[in-house]
Amino acid sequence: MSVEFPQDFREAVRAGTDIVGLIGEAVTLQPRSGGREYVGLCCFHEDHNPSMVVYPDRQTFRCWSCNTGGDIFTFVMEREKVEFRDALEILARRAEIPIPKKVSGRTEHEEHNRAKLFEVLQWADNMFHKCLVESPAAAPAREYLHSRGFNDDLIDEYRLGYHPNDWTWLIEQSKFKYPEKLLHEARLVGEKDGRYYDYFVDRVLFTIRNERGQPVAFGGRVLPGSTSNAKYFNSPESAVFHKSRLLYGIDKARDAIRDAGSVLVTEGYTDCLTCHQHGVKNVVATLGTALTDAHVTALKRFARKVVLVFDGDDAGQSAASRAVERFLAQDVDLRILTLPGKQDPAEYITFAGPEAMRQLIERAPEAWEFAFRTTQMKYGIDTIDGKHRVLEEMLALLAQIPQLAENVKEGLLLANLAQRLGVPEQRVRDRLKELRQGRRNQPHRSEEAVERPAMATEVDRLVRGRLSRDDRLECDLLEIILAVPAAFPYVRRTLSIGKEGGSLEPHEAAEVLRHPALRMLLQTCLEQANPGGALSFSKVLDALEDTSMKRLVVWLDERARSKDLAGRVETLGNDPVDDCPMLLRRSLNNLKWRGEEQSNQRVAMQLSQHGDGPQTLDPAMEALLRQAAEFHQRRATQRAES
Repeated sequence: MSVEFPQDFREAVRAGTDIVGLIGEAVTLQPRSGGREYVGLCCFHEDHNPSMVVYPDRQTFRCWSCNTGGDIFTFVMEREKVEFRDALEILARRAEIPIPKKVSGRTEHEEHNRAKLFEVLQWADNMFHKCLVESPAAAPAREYLHSRGFNDDLIDEYRLGYHPNDWTWLIEQSKFKYPEKLLHEARLVGEKDGRYYDYFVDRVLFTIRNERGQPVAFGGRVLPGSTSNAKYFNSPESAVFHKSRLLYGIDKARDAIRDAGSVLVTEGYTDCLTCHQHGVKNVVATLGTALTDAHVTALKRFARKVVLVFDGDDAGQSAASRAVERFLAQDVDLRILTLPGKQDPAEYITFAGPEAMRQLIERAPEAWEFAFRTTQMKYGIDTIDGKHRVLEEMLALLAQIPQLAENVKEGLLLANLAQRLGVPEQRVRDRLKELRQGRRNQPHRSEEAVERPAMATEVDRLVRGRLSRDDRLECDLLEIILAVPAAFPYVRRTLSIGKEGGSLEPHEAAEVLRHPALRMLLQTCLEQANPGGALSFSKVLDALEDTSMKRLVVWLDERARSKDLAGRVETLGNDPVDDCPMLLRRSLNNLKWRGEEQSNQRVAMQLSQHGDGPQTLDPAMEALLRQAAEFHQRRATQRAES
């Protein structure tokens, strides 16, 4: 468990949150089995028959259709598409529990000031919108927006606004409400020579919101005929606004992105809004900056397919090429769409219509394919020289992305390139290696970044029922542990004793399991058990921050319920030798026997390698023979007893 998220705070948040009430805010739930369960339509996929089940006693949920499941933190992480820290803070605020500095990284004063920033920004949003729709001075702004095709419904829904041509208008409106210093901290006003002045003067305003819909900044556009040198002016960064992490429209587009399974990224506010106006709502926009790694990381939480929509002019083509180079190694289905006729997205969808735009999006080439086509158009592949130039440019692109060397994607790209150019694949690989010689010392992706997707894949395989014999043995043990936590002291006592009688560390004891996710879960159980050995289901869930691991716990718990393992443990009774529950003893013995089988296989291999050697056995080989004979005797006894 991370030291940043203390156990007592997480337990307080869990205790202060009723999972039925939390999920009931998003889903209509109906009680079942006398209130022991609640069911409703799943909000994580298109559900027509209630497939989400909520278990109040365990404070968990699971969808039996899409397999999404976990605890209160999982629900918020999946629903809001935020990281664990954010989910913890959201739930703490919902439960009105003070957030420790070690969690938020902010003092109590800073936390209070942050809340005041959100408050004043919401107030400013209301003032700007009211000015746009009611003030006579905003008539040119309304005419401009209508000329762009934005109707009144969209203006209201997206809370578009206007700041009058007055350098102290907002300051005057805030008197007796908010101090000028707070407006400055919220980046609503500037300061020069000790005097404050309004930002966004005589501009149409686009409210920039975070993923939870809170105003954090504004983007201002001058009206036609303005003499201002800056067409757009965005709020400077503040304690609540970081432009390299946020995307315009994400709060409105998130559900459409999830439903479509893809997200479109445009370069401007009006491009994004025009798409929404025409019914294409899985669209966001960058905030006057190029797309960043933080943007892509955020978007991956909503959809795997990311389509970058660029203007069809030379600048748009150049931006598309840079995006390929920057994001090709990202674990995402990145597509590049450049529009015909040097049009921007707003122009294209207005004249061609939403269906034509959707078809273009559907046919948008993958980033690699876009780069190949662009290079092919430049050099052609009808000549030896053209093929050579294409090969060199494409490999130069890969050479600039050292992290791809650790990704299976690179092998697929090299095979594709070799096949299309008619060059032996090994020669292509050798040439890429030559180009990378000067880049060997560049940092690679962290081990954690490589392991987490693999762990999620392994969990997904289990919950979909694709279990091997080993998986079943290991799941049996963990199901008993979760169903009968009072029996856990026997597990810890059995697993924690080393060959020499010494006590093993939790990570060493957990090595008895082979599946990486199940081994991690067992290690967590060993770490979270109290000194007496007792285990708490909620503490195990609290200690797991990864959503896939929480999903695994809920899945195992449901399997245990369906088998009535708690009842079977009581029915079968305990082992008369050590008072260990018989069902648990059987599971532990099965794992122990598996280890012995594996050990015997190694012994048999060593003996087979000695078969052609001298007839006289040394002491080591005699010991191996005795070990093999004892194993076969135990196996015969076990078969006779079974």
